[in-house]
Amino acid sequence: MSGKFEIEVKGSVIIAHYEGEMDSTLVNDSAAQIEELLNSTEANKILYDTLKMSKPPMKLALQMKSFDARIKNKVIKSATVVPGAATALKASIAFVLSKHHKVFHNDYDGAVEWLNA
Repeated sequence: MSGKFEIEVKGSVIIAHYEGEMDSTLVNDSAAQIEELLNSTEANKILYDTLKMSKPPMKLALQMKSFDARIKNKVIKSATVVPGAATALKASIAFVLSKHHKVFHNDYDGAVEWLNA
């Protein structure tokens, strides 16, 4: 299954929904949209929803790490909702440089609550 993503803003939170198998192009496209929203809105938190995403390869985690390093001064909190341990590990690697990032296992509502606290 090829991947897709959808980005939306709810209040101060940018929500990035990922589905299926992601590749470098899709990750770059989603990152560009997130960065544009960080620059053009008051949003300063990010929720990465990977519940419907296939397990990502390590190269995508490293790609997101580079993106996160570029935006870290614009983001006060970020969270990733993951379906399992393999994706959680990649999220931990991708966001190791984040100021305040937390991984949530199958808990979308908990992630939203934490970001808005």
